Amino acid sequence: MPPTTTFPSSAGEIALRVRAVLAAARPGWPGRALYALASLPLGALYLALFFGLFGSVVAVIYGVGVLLIILVLALTRGFAGLERRLVRTLLDVDVPAGGRVLDQRGVVRRFNRLVLGSDTWRALGWLGARVLMGAATLATLFFGSVGLAALVWGAEWNALTALPLLALMAADVVVTLVVLELLVRLAGAVAPRLLGTAPEEQIAALQQTSRRLADRNKLARDLHDTIGHALTASLLQAAAARRTLTPADDRPLQPDFARQALGHIETNTRAALAELDRVLTVLRAEDGGHDPAPFSAPSLDDLEDLLAGLRDGGLPVALVVDGDVDDVPPGVQELAYRVVQEGTTNVLRHAGTPLTVAQVVRSGDTLVVRVCNERASQLDSRPGPGGGRGLAGLRERTAAAGGTLAAEPTPSGGYELCATLPLSGAA
Repeated sequence: MPPTTTFPSSAGEIALRVRAVLAAARPGWPGRALYALASLPLGALYLALFFGLFGSVVAVIYGVGVLLIILVLALTRGFAGLERRLVRTLLDVDVPAGGRVLDQRGVVRRFNRLVLGSDTWRALGWLGARVLMGAATLATLFFGSVGLAALVWGAEWNALTALPLLALMAADVVVTLVVLELLVRLAGAVAPRLLGTAPEEQIAALQQTSRRLADRNKLARDLHDTIGHALTASLLQAAAARRTLTPADDRPLQPDFARQALGHIETNTRAALAELDRVLTVLRAEDGGHDPAPFSAPSLDDLEDLLAGLRDGGLPVALVVDGDVDDVPPGVQELAYRVVQEGTTNVLRHAGTPLTVAQVVRSGDTLVVRVCNERASQLDSRPGPGGGRGLAGLRERTAAAGGTLAAEPTPSGGYELCATLPLSGAA
C-alpha cells in the first residue's frame, strides 16, 4: 500500500513542516539551493509588505495610517527574526540577534525603538534586498529555463550539432547555477550588516552590561561590609552583655550596660536587614526592567554613629578628623566610610578589643583614612576570624578610585589599615 500524505490544515502544522524542512537542510549546496528557492515566495510576501507600507503612508491623512505604519514595522521586525534563522540554518552565517522591542522599559521607549530604531530600518532595507534577490532569482531561472527549452526544442538536432548543443545546454545550466550561487553568497555577506546589531548598538549594550555588573558587584561589596560589621559588632556586644549578666569573682551585675548592649544589637540587626532589603529591592527592580530607586550612601558624618556602638560594646576606638572634609565628593566619603568600617571590623575579628584610632585627614586634593590598633591584650576574646574577602574588595575599590590601600603590622605589635584617596577619583 503506497504511503499517504496529508496537506497541513492549520498554521501550527505548516510551521512544524517548515521547521522539519529547515532541520533537514544543512549548510552546503542543499542549504544554498533551498535559500535561493525560498527567495521566490518570500520576495513576493515582502513586496506585498512594501505595498502595505506605501498604503499606510497614504492613509495617514485618514487618521489610521499611523497605526498601519506601526503594524508594518512590527511585521518587519518579525520577518527579520525569520530571516536571521534562515541565514543561520541554511547558510551557516552567524548573525547576532538584535534587541527586542518588548525588552525596553515603558511604552515610549518601545515606540521609539520600533519606529526610530536603526535596526528596524536596516531590517526593512534587508527585506527590500530580499525582494530584489527574489526578482533576480526568478529572472535567472526564467531565462535559464527559456534558453534550455530553446536548445532542446527549438534547435535542429543532428549528428553535427548534437555535441555543440549539449555543450550549450551544460553551459546554460552552469551559468544559471553560478548566478544563483553568487546571489546567495551576496545575501550571506550582507545579512550580518543589515540583520545584525549595529556596532554602536553593540558597544552601547556592552557598556550597559558592564555598568550593570559593576553596580551589582558594588552592591555585593556593600552588603558584605555592612552585614559583616553588624554581625561582628553584635557578637562583641552580646559577649559583653553576657559577661555583665554572669559576672565572675566579685564583679557586680551591670543590667544597664547589658540593656544598652542589647539595644545596639537590635540597631545593628535592623541596619543589616535594611541593607539586605535595599539590595534585594534594587536587584528585583533591575530584573524587572525598572530603574531602581535611589538611596543615600553613607558619608563621613555617619562615622560617629558607626563607632558609637563599638565603644558601648567594649572597643575603645577614637575618631580623629583633621582638615575641612565638608566639600569631599560623596563617592570619596562613602569609600572612606567603608575603609573605617572594614578596619574596625577586622580589629574585632582578629585582635579583640585593643585601643584603636580611626583617623581621617584632608591634605590638599587627597584624603587619607587610617585605622590603627594597638597590640591585642586578650587574644582569646576575639569574636572570630574573617575570610579576607572584604579587604580584597576594598583594595579593588580603592584602586578603581585611583587610590592606594596598605594593610600591615605596626612596630608596636598592632595593625594599620591606610587608604590614600584622591578627591577626584571616586565618582
